[in-house]
Amino acid sequence: MGNNSTEHINEAMNKDVAESKKIPSVMEAQKMLALQNNMLYVGADAYAGNPYALLGTVLEIRKTQADCPTIANTENASIEFSAFKIPGIEIDETSKIKEPIKRQSILVDQKLAIEVSFLNYLTAEFEGESSFSLMVFDQATGLVNRDNDSWNKGVQSWMADNKVSILDDPAVCYVYAVIGFVQKYIIRRKYTKFTAGAKGGAFGVNLNGSLYTSSEDYSLDVRYGLQTVILKRPTVTKSLFEDKLLAEAKPEEVNLFSAIAKDRSFAIR
Repeated sequence: MGNNSTEHINEAMNKDVAESKKIPSVMEAQKMLALQNNMLYVGADAYAGNPYALLGTVLEIRKTQADCPTIANTENASIEFSAFKIPGIEIDETSKIKEPIKRQSILVDQKLAIEVSFLNYLTAEFEGESSFSLMVFDQATGLVNRDNDSWNKGVQSWMADNKVSILDDPAVCYVYAVIGFVQKYIIRRKYTKFTAGAKGGAFGVNLNGSLYTSSEDYSLDVRYGLQTVILKRPTVTKSLFEDKLLAEAKPEEVNLFSAIAKDRSFAIR
């Protein structure tokens, strides 16, 4: 065993230090973090103080080339905010949580961050053999009260006011309205695989039997899961879904939105 070997470190980690942890699968991560397939996960810094203001927000996917985007072709689209929200909505008070809900702690590598849309924002921060330790809390939740007449009246008012400029505009492919959200607090710390000659960190974790160290303290990220309904679909795609609008966005439509948002590094600010 030479001076450049870390074998003795890893042996000690396996024998004497905390239980070895592993990176979960995509399905395991989604379950552990309570992620929903019908939600789009984005950053929304401007709403940190009042996430309920997200409710009723309207977002448009506009084509920038001849055709509307598909999952396989997200380059010809952009996401924009409509100038006006759905007016007069009421919040379902029973949808609010009384205190934060702690989800499970997990370790995340770059591969998992790429595969789970909720974690996409971390992908650019990996370097070398690194990972993140995450603790996730559901900090706030909210839903529009769609049983109240104010919702129907608000939607009808918005659609009437924006019929010509948005709904009849062939360049606008999809229009989404936010009807629900979950505000997730992510407490994270970055770890890098220990190498011989490198200075260790104050914190360590046993990942797959190897020592990963960190000199960082924990930091906080805030992400939002948005539940949406569709106010407009492209005419050519209506046959693929229900003809009825105002239905909740299908997984395919959420995936499309998520793919475009990822390509554009989209965040609500």
